[in-house]
Parts: sequence; C-alpha cells; structure tokens
Amino acid sequence: MPTCVLRDGAKLTYADQGVGPTFLLVHGWAVHGGFFSDLSTRLSANHRVLTLNLRGHDGADRGKAPLTIDTLGADVAQFLEKLDLKNVTALGWSMGAMALWSAWPKIAGRVDALVVEEMSPRLVNASDWDCGLAGGYSEADIPGTLNEIQADWQTYVSRFAPRMFAPSVRAQRPELIEWSAREMSRADPAAMASFWASMARQDFRTSLGAISAPMLVIHGADSLVYPDGATEFVARAAPNAQRIVIDGAGHVPHLEAPDAFFNHITTFARNARRSVLTGGVKP
Repeated sequence: MPTCVLRDGAKLTYADQGVGPTFLLVHGWAVHGGFFSDLSTRLSANHRVLTLNLRGHDGADRGKAPLTIDTLGADVAQFLEKLDLKNVTALGWSMGAMALWSAWPKIAGRVDALVVEEMSPRLVNASDWDCGLAGGYSEADIPGTLNEIQADWQTYVSRFAPRMFAPSVRAQRPELIEWSAREMSRADPAAMASFWASMARQDFRTSLGAISAPMLVIHGADSLVYPDGATEFVARAAPNAQRIVIDGAGHVPHLEAPDAFFNHITTFARNARRSVLTGGVKP
C-alpha cells in the first residue's frame, strides 16, 4: 500500500483504486480502512477511491502528536494537501465523521461534499443533550470505559463489536460480526483509550452550522449505537444537509445494506458534483 508521511514523521498507509471523481473514505474508531474494502472496490469502477488507515490504528503509525480528534483532522488535511486532492467527496464513518468535521476549516477548499455515516455531534449525554451514545451514556461513564478498554481489550471488543450491527444482521450474518471483532481486536488499547477520551470531549453541535457544503447524513434504522435524533440533529444543523435512513442497518450501513448504501452515496455525489459545476447549492 502507498504511504503518506505526515509532518511529525508518522506514516499513514492508504489504498488508491480506480480513476474518476474522487471519494475519500475515513474509517471509525478501533477499525481500519479494510472495513471499506467491498465499498471501495465497487466505487472504483467509476471513481478514484482513497481509503485511509488513520493514525494509531492498524496500518498506521502512532507518531508523536497527541492521539486526539484534532490530530486526526489535521492528518486528513495534510493527506489531502500532500496528494493535492481537489473536488473530493469525503465519507466519514462514526469517528471518521468527527475527524472530517474537525478538519473542515482546512479542507473546505478541497472537499466539495461530505457523507456522514452514523455519527452524533456529541458522544456523551447531558441535561441539554439526549442524542449521544445509546443507553444514556454520560460523562460519569467515561472513566469506566477507559478502564475497561485498557484492562481487557479483547473482552471489551467482544461486547462492543456485536452492538455495531442490527439484530437481524447479527442473526443472519454471524461471520461478519466474528470478522469485525477479530479485526478490532488487533487495535492498540492504549491508543483506542486516548481516542475515546478525545471523542467524549467533542461537541460539534455549533460548528456544524459553518459547513456549507452538501452533506448526506446516513442513519441505520436499527442502530444500537446512536438514536435517531443524533443524525436528525446533524441534518438540521448543517445548512445544506439531507438525511436518509437505511432500513435493516445498524451502525455499519455500508456493510449491512451495501446496495442501498452504494446507491445513496453515488447518487448524492453525482448530484453534488453537478451542483458545483452549475454554481448551485443544493445537491
């Protein structure tokens, strides 16, 4: 795989497939770019598809910079700059969406459209916010999560990985859940704890209003990770956003409902490109 060397010396590997309008795929917490393999192969028939392995995750160095959302955002911006990418449709799944939101002030001139897959602008619930992680996850729960991650990562993954998928998918495709848990188990628990702590500190509710690019917000109808209101809020807060809900999907719609997901994002990207070419706003 090709490598991108960042300013602090960290090396990120990435996949580069196909030719045509560019898609950038940014994965979520504790996984890696391989979770997009089927999607990237399919997209590459008519697009150039770049799939990152984020810092601190499998396939990339930790580097010297803090393992935070801000650092991931800066990494994405450097990657786009180093490859001189323009007119990009950037897709962020879960934590990947936070990385793109963080990067936005630096990448707005290179990214024409955003796809947000299953992410809340704020991870923790509070008196003024009930659309964080399901189950009422609050600031008081963070220390316990960090202890679990670092004390026994394998056990934590065995509980977390199945919850990413809709109950129907778990019943019908147990091999997908087993593969996901196996791949996640390879992550570095210390790095994952650092990223989790950073995610839990983020609040993008206000800053979403500054992202004027066309944005497609995707929610899994059967998500056990974020409630419906999380993606509803994102679609309302961003000035040029639209939301779609994919039936039968949980937190990983691109794997759980691949046909519907592919059709939605390619139609959106095509309409967004047409809007940019004609000087319009709405995709």
